[in-house]
This record gives sequence, C-alpha cells and structure tokens, in this order.
Amino acid sequence: MLLYSLTVASSRRSSKLNERLPRGRHGLPREAVTESQRNRIHQAMIEVVSARGYPETRVVDVIGVAGVSRKTFYELFESKEDCFLAAYDGLLENLLGEATESFESAPGSPWAERIADALAALLDHLSRHPDEARFAIVEVLAAGPKALARRDAALRQFTGFLEAGRSETAVELPGITSLAVAGGINELLYSEILHGAVGRLPSRLPDLMFWVTLPFLGAEGATAERERVRRSKLAS
Repeated sequence: MLLYSLTVASSRRSSKLNERLPRGRHGLPREAVTESQRNRIHQAMIEVVSARGYPETRVVDVIGVAGVSRKTFYELFESKEDCFLAAYDGLLENLLGEATESFESAPGSPWAERIADALAALLDHLSRHPDEARFAIVEVLAAGPKALARRDAALRQFTGFLEAGRSETAVELPGITSLAVAGGINELLYSEILHGAVGRLPSRLPDLMFWVTLPFLGAEGATAERERVRRSKLAS
C-alpha cells in the first residue's frame, strides 16, 4: 500500500507536468516553483529521449522543451544521466503503482484474474502514452549501467505479482520462474514498441495471459484464462 500511496501523489504531480508557472510575481513558495520545474524537466526528458534517442539527447534540447534555464537544470540535476534516472524512477513508480492498484482492487478474486487486471492496466497505460513506453522500455537500454540496474530492479518488483501464483499450483517450480516470465513480458513490450505497434499492446493481453499463467496453472488452466480474458475484451 505504500507504493500505491506514493503513486497517487506522483500521479497528481504528473498531471501538472506541462503546466508553466505564471510570469512575474506569482506568490508561490519556492518549494512549489522547484517542484514545477523538476516535473517539467522530467516530462521534457521523456519527450526528447523518446523522439531523439538517449545518445542524441542534449541538455539544451531538454531545457528548451521544459522552458527552464541551464542554470535551473543544473541546480536540480547533476547531469543528463541523473535527470534520465530521476524521470525513469518517477515513471516506473507510476506504472507499478497502477498495476498494484489493479492487482489489489479485488483481493478475494483468483490470482489469475488479479494478474490479468494488473497486466491490463500496464498495457493500457503504455498504449496511451507512447513516449513513456519508448522511454521506459526501449531507451533505458541505451542510458548506461545505472539505468540498466534500475530496469533490473523494476523487473524484480514486477515478479511480486507473479510469485502470488505459486499458491495456485501443486508443481514445484524453479525459483527463476517469475523472473523469466517478467523478462519475457518485457521483451514482448520492447519488440512491439520498437516496431511502432504500441497501440496494439492491449490486444496482446489474452495471449500474454496464456503464457503468464502456463507455469502455474498448466495448459488447460492457461487456455481457460486466455479464453476468459478474450471474452471479457470482446464484451467490453
């Protein structure tokens, strides 16, 4: 629930990322000004990196989109990499928070239904925010070892949703099962986003559900979950 609480606050902030402060005297406290500047720089970093690629992104590009000075940028961030990592952390907090909220929304439901809800929230968000999708899934690979470490940590956090599925099976699964499944999901997302198909990510949910639940529920159970999700999508 702590992750969810942090995410609610972060989501409220992110809804104002593109808002510029009024010119001249505005009477806002320094903390509010700094927060606005930081959020705009985060959003600008996501926008520029998704368009140009991380290696070709320059600080001058980011501050031009954010509408802040170079001095302000370096008061808030040590470098382009530092800014990228901060934006990545905030974005992943939002994504995992939305997935957590969906996963926990019906605590009495079967695990497969809850993991379907979490995946649906993730796929829907990425499809509606292609800049964020490219930034978090594709460009993170080009942002250096610290970014790769953040990516690995995010994958391991996602395994928490999958590990709950162990209670659904009598089979003794290898310890790496959940991490392998999470990695496979990430590779599918990467391929779709890289090839400009981010908009069709939600349509992948039924087949993803088959693959995600297969180790835990077996072929028959995974097939039933794929069909359940497919019917649900057709009915919605």
